[in-house]
Amino acid sequence: MSAEKLLKDYASGRRDFASLNLANANLFNSDLIGINLTKADLRRTNFVFAYLNKVTFNHANLSGAKLGGATLNQAIMMSANLTEADLHGAMLQRVNLFGANLSLANLMDANLSEADLRSVNLRGANLRCAILSAALMREERGYPPTNMVGANLRKADLRGANLSGSDLTGVDLSGANLSEATLSRVNLQGANLSGAIAIGTIFTEVNLSQANLTEVNLKGANLMKADLKNANLRLANLFGANLSKANLSMATLSNAGLIQAILTGSDLSRSLLDRANLSQASLVDAYLVRANLDGADLSNAILTRAELSGASTIGTIFSGATMPDGKSHP
Repeated sequence: MSAEKLLKDYASGRRDFASLNLANANLFNSDLIGINLTKADLRRTNFVFAYLNKVTFNHANLSGAKLGGATLNQAIMMSANLTEADLHGAMLQRVNLFGANLSLANLMDANLSEADLRSVNLRGANLRCAILSAALMREERGYPPTNMVGANLRKADLRGANLSGSDLTGVDLSGANLSEATLSRVNLQGANLSGAIAIGTIFTEVNLSQANLTEVNLKGANLMKADLKNANLRLANLFGANLSKANLSMATLSNAGLIQAILTGSDLSRSLLDRANLSQASLVDAYLVRANLDGADLSNAILTRAELSGASTIGTIFSGATMPDGKSHP
């Protein structure tokens, strides 16, 4: 069917165009609100600036489609193929993309707030400056997790999003806002979160090994049982963060702010904590073997039963701290 015929039939009241072949069609700026294009062939179709609110694209082939600036709010796009599609600046609020393939898609500046992105393939996608606040990406039993390996999420807005169980290996989240988001059991190995804002974020049992977390704001974040081995947290703000039972072995925490942080039972062996501020922090049962604490501030910290053998404490401040033997330092 030609684009002209589709627009004419739509204007006359028809809405069901399932399994239609519209590959390479030009539907620029078209008003197709509520149309049903389930299983349609829409490869490389031009939907730029089109009005596609509440459309149904289930199982449709939209690979390479042009959807820049299009409005797709509340669209149903389950299991749709959007590989290499251009959705730059598109409106996708409350869209259902469960099981869709968006690998290598361009979603720069797109608005995906409250979108259902469970089991979606976003491998290598460009989500720079995209809005994903309150988006749903949690892992569902029986379905593959949301895959964002190698995706660009630089400066993206993920406030309140649920990404539990997702694979974000090596993603770029530098400057992103993850405040109040849930990232339990997420794989962020080797990811870049430098300068990110993650106030009150849940990172329980997350894999952040070898991740770049320089200057990240993790104030009040929950990193209980997180794997931060070899991670770079230089100049990070961890005020009041919960890092109990976390693995921070060989991590870099130079000049980090860990005031009132909870590090109970954490592994900090061979970590770099030089010039870090650990005042009033809880380090009960912490493992600090061969850690570098040179110039660190541990005033009023609690180090009951902490293991400090081989640790370097040149210029370390222990005033008022509870030492491993339970005695208070003068």
